[in-house]
Amino acid sequence: MSGMVVGPDAFREWIAPYVAAIRDFTTAVDAVPERYGGLPTIESRAMSDRAEEPNYRTRTPWDQPITDTHMFGAMTLRAASDYVRGLAELFDSGHPPLYAHLTLARAALESGVVSAWLNDPRIATLERIRRGVCEMLYSANEVNELELDSDGEVRVEFWKDVGSSFGWQVNNSRTKPTIDGTRRPRISDGIVELIGRPSNSRIGDLLYSRLSAVDHVTWFGLFSALEPDAAVRDERARTATVPITVDGARVSAYVYYAIKVVRAAAQTRFTLMGWLDEPWSAAATAAGGLEEQLLRTATSSSAPAERP
Repeated sequence: MSGMVVGPDAFREWIAPYVAAIRDFTTAVDAVPERYGGLPTIESRAMSDRAEEPNYRTRTPWDQPITDTHMFGAMTLRAASDYVRGLAELFDSGHPPLYAHLTLARAALESGVVSAWLNDPRIATLERIRRGVCEMLYSANEVNELELDSDGEVRVEFWKDVGSSFGWQVNNSRTKPTIDGTRRPRISDGIVELIGRPSNSRIGDLLYSRLSAVDHVTWFGLFSALEPDAAVRDERARTATVPITVDGARVSAYVYYAIKVVRAAAQTRFTLMGWLDEPWSAAATAAGGLEEQLLRTATSSSAPAERP
């Protein structure tokens, strides 16, 4: 565990500067597209993509393959920012969360990875469309599987036909459709790439699997919030009372990775759209400083823990 155990008010006071910094970061992420009305700049990679869009409308039943893919890239980044803001807001409450912030951290990581994948400014226009088809077919599969719409199967066939209209091979696995070799990345691999670690690093798998364990309410995941070393044992009853804490060092570690991934995803989106302006540069630098503080706290033995 971290340092001394404190009450909810003291823990909230300790974490308040981090909460304020995270709010500033997410506000800055959300403000960038608003400054540009959501439109790419003239010399951006995104504008080059859109200039090619008329060439594809006669080849496919999808009217706006590039514009729609760009839009989903915007939505996924906004989701990532929203999850991170929500994570911070939880710690501004009178009762700090035990598990909820971990679910939001997982969602921020996943949406950040998908957003960066969709918005990658280095890929060719056709590859961006392939990625868009992957996401649309993935969504249609979910709607069909859950029977959320009466024409679910029709939607699935439509997106398969879109892929085929480009001459691409469509492998419609429900979880991750593959369009001519293109498929949504493993979230763990995406985390590793966005935080700048070597491709053989295990941090993505370890981080995402632990957060998923909490999200899926497994024994392993839920037990991670307990303090087995501090258990009070009743030998007569052969039971033990195990303290439950919100560990400041662990919280800092998870938030560190969430901020780092979402900042990289935002940088990717803003590069694609031509939005790398001075306000964003300043906000990104401040977020980098926040990440350094979180990392120091995560490795410190003096960070407090709060016992609900």
